[in-house]
Amino acid sequence: MESIITYDISEKHTEFKNEMKKLGYKDRIKGIKNCEWIYFPNTTLYHATKSPHNANEDALEICRKLNIKLERYFSTTWNRDNWWAMCGDSF
Repeated sequence: MESIITYDISEKHTEFKNEMKKLGYKDRIKGIKNCEWIYFPNTTLYHATKSPHNANEDALEICRKLNIKLERYFSTTWNRDNWWAMCGDSF
């Protein structure tokens, strides 16, 4: 199951994202049509095989590890057939 998450954290943004990437999360996906890559907003990540529930558990665990507060969080399944995006620039 593919999932997408968006979050707000209190601090250590780079560290959080790097830890999530170690678990297989991505800040971009392969594009279609006119985008080679679609770069997500800064606090959004994608995972190809995790459920929204598992993604939530991962985010909470990383926050505990880094001793930071997860202020807001939302995850849902990714539907490749029903979305629209602006390509964005590389990070």
